[in-house]
Amino acid sequence: MKAVYFIPPAAALILVGAWNLWQMREISLLEQERAALRQRIAAASKGNQDPENLLAKRASEKPGAGERDTIDWNALSNEIGRAREAAAMGDMRAMMLFQQRLEGMSTEDLVAAMDELAGLDIPAEAKRMLEGLIIDPLIDKDPELALTRFGNRIQNEPDSLGWQLSRALKDWARSDLAAATSWFDEQIANGSFTSKTLDGRSDLRMRFEGALLESLLSIDLEAASRRLAAITDVQRREILQQIPFDGLAPETQKSYTALVRNLVPPEERAGSFAYIATELVAAGGFADVGAFLDGVHASPEERAAAAKDAAISHLEQLGSRDGVTAQDVDAMRSWLKLQVPDAVDSITGKALADAAQERGGFKFADAAQLALQYHQSSGNDDVLAAFLASYSAHSNLDEAKHLAEMITDGKRRAEILKGLE
Repeated sequence: MKAVYFIPPAAALILVGAWNLWQMREISLLEQERAALRQRIAAASKGNQDPENLLAKRASEKPGAGERDTIDWNALSNEIGRAREAAAMGDMRAMMLFQQRLEGMSTEDLVAAMDELAGLDIPAEAKRMLEGLIIDPLIDKDPELALTRFGNRIQNEPDSLGWQLSRALKDWARSDLAAATSWFDEQIANGSFTSKTLDGRSDLRMRFEGALLESLLSIDLEAASRRLAAITDVQRREILQQIPFDGLAPETQKSYTALVRNLVPPEERAGSFAYIATELVAAGGFADVGAFLDGVHASPEERAAAAKDAAISHLEQLGSRDGVTAQDVDAMRSWLKLQVPDAVDSITGKALADAAQERGGFKFADAAQLALQYHQSSGNDDVLAAFLASYSAHSNLDEAKHLAEMITDGKRRAEILKGLE
């Protein structure tokens, strides 16, 4: 029997929204962005009783008895093409309805939709986008089925369907660790994750290893340690960084940290703590970073690496939006004094410079003014020295050279000016 599908009347708006959703997805953050979508869906659903939403509300209703709506894939493919060319914004309410309908379909209908799409002659980009929208609810419903049914496409589609299926492995492992691990090891043995590059590196293999490891961390820390120890040491840090640290439970975060300390090469451990800090500061600010460092009894080296990257990442986020204020910098410096008191000024200069490189409202002149302000208030050349050692300064040489004249130490001033030539 042919599967029953549903297409809301506002098809063009839906597909524009779908295209924008697909463009949003950076594959390394697929899980987080799906959570963000769910939040947006929940927010949008609150307004569905408005009169202007009447058409959308009707479109969400299931077909009546005897009614069957099938997908006109060619029409939808054309809509995607037009949306892509126009880079238009979609209707979030329509996107909400489309997502809700997909999530309400049975696993059989979702598989049938995938199979039907695979046999159609439509543009590859449109097909990839549509498959990406369908596979997510299938993974939610039956991750084992998603992997066993479509796992043969992993190697040929590593940057699209293959990447999404890594979440299926993580979810499957949570319900049946032995079966999921056995499937993955079998695929490795069969060459599904064999790299075609000269260096033998497989980003997709690392993504799947990270997905399995994320489940292992909360189930069996010893098994997680054995799995990671079997990987070459040069790839362990990268595999761990496939795991969204800020989404882990506190106890699982401690398990993660134990793997870093025990299995990541010593010269890379600071980088692992820096990665953790950038995730935590984005999610919960400096307080979350500090609580984590205290909770795992961070060493001075671990704390210094984490504090530096948390500060830089935070100002970069602000710089990419409305800008950075003196109040923002004061708050950062107050926190840094508790973490790395000897490096507050140099981190301030570096963070301000990096924030000015973001494509937001915070420009080099704004950053320079703040850097000079903190140079003068601290009486320390470290702020300006770090600020002027940046790429940002070398991209604004005239202003940077003028600022370098403010360095009080003559020898250091001469060295900085020479570096700006």
